[in-house]
Amino acid sequence: MSLRARLAYAFFLLSAGIGLLSLLSGYWVFRNLVERDIALDLMEVTNRVLQALESTDSGPRLRQGDVFLGTHYVFGFRLLKGREPVLEGGFAPKEGEAWRTNKAEWQGYILEVNLRVEDYQRALSTYLRASLTLLLPLLLLAALLGFYFAGVLSRPLQELARAVESLSALRFPKPLALPREQELARFIRAFNRLVEAVQGALEREKTLTRYASHELRSPLAVLRSQLQALQAGLLTWQEALPHLEEATARMERTLEGLLTLSRGEADLEMDLVPMDLARFLEAYVKGQEEVRLAKPLPKGSGGGLHLYGVAGKPAWVLAHPMLLERIMDNLVENALRHGKPPVEVSLDTEATQVVLEVRDHGPGVPEDALGHLTQPFFRKPASGEGLGLGLALVEQVVRRLGGQLELENAHPGLRVRIRLPRWQGGTAGLSS
Repeated sequence: MSLRARLAYAFFLLSAGIGLLSLLSGYWVFRNLVERDIALDLMEVTNRVLQALESTDSGPRLRQGDVFLGTHYVFGFRLLKGREPVLEGGFAPKEGEAWRTNKAEWQGYILEVNLRVEDYQRALSTYLRASLTLLLPLLLLAALLGFYFAGVLSRPLQELARAVESLSALRFPKPLALPREQELARFIRAFNRLVEAVQGALEREKTLTRYASHELRSPLAVLRSQLQALQAGLLTWQEALPHLEEATARMERTLEGLLTLSRGEADLEMDLVPMDLARFLEAYVKGQEEVRLAKPLPKGSGGGLHLYGVAGKPAWVLAHPMLLERIMDNLVENALRHGKPPVEVSLDTEATQVVLEVRDHGPGVPEDALGHLTQPFFRKPASGEGLGLGLALVEQVVRRLGGQLELENAHPGLRVRIRLPRWQGGTAGLSS
């Protein structure tokens, strides 16, 4: 039995149970009312007979006037002396009819009053039939509604099942729509994040594999050619050794870069918190004054790191200190390694964005190379140093923060512009 059928069946049983319970409770209440009316009516006709009886020398008799006139009750009575009737009147009970009997004492006699209650029982039976007649279509309607709502409730689960089947076949489904039910919405939201995580992991694996294949091909070719030349006696060990060492060092740098990319992707999973980017930059620049930079500054270069447009200008973003440090470390190191001091860091706020710029005063890069600077292991011609990962790592973090990375020549130097979404919630409470 499918989940939809089970839900519909459960809904039907619940509706049937509630309907039957309502019917039984209503029947019980109505029956009690009928029983009370019977008891009151039986007491009324008994009192009516008692008031009409009188004792004479010849025995008990009814006073003048018919006790049965002016009443709609169908009843009869017997006045008994011991077990012998001495006075009778009205209707006598017949076999197969419904009667109720009440007994009362009168001057040493036993008065037995019989009241026909078929009308009362007929009303009770009519109520029961009417309730059952109304209950059956209501149960049918409940079954139809149960089947419909079971489909509504099970539809997200059916979509989720199809999405799981697609995911198991490495066909990544589109994000599932969130249902109204909070529990299902929470589950679907977690599944959507799972799909994104698996897809991201596979993309990273493909990327690392592609980069590894590309970057290791050249040093492996050098190793193979040098070894073949040694085997053929075309080169001596002294001639081949520098080439072998260089190829080995390049392979080590490539593997180190791949590990850096892998660790960088793993670190992106940390939770983001509201941060004042202006305050962070002030602390970062102040800390840089106390450490040795990767590339010493030439004398007379005009200084190292300069900060502009920050004082008294809070700029709240959703980020993490480690991620912001990674951005700044890579940008500053890239500017000092491939550009020239001074390195200018500026911050500006717009209605919905916070704009961070880092600029050096070096020669810049060729225009045709700007679009490739964020590719892992890309190095501009004649750069010589580095693995070509700095801007790739920066772009990773910027994407995690929901921002955009822009590169342009500043004439002189290279300008890196980062646009991050401005966090609008509760800055007053957080600024303290």
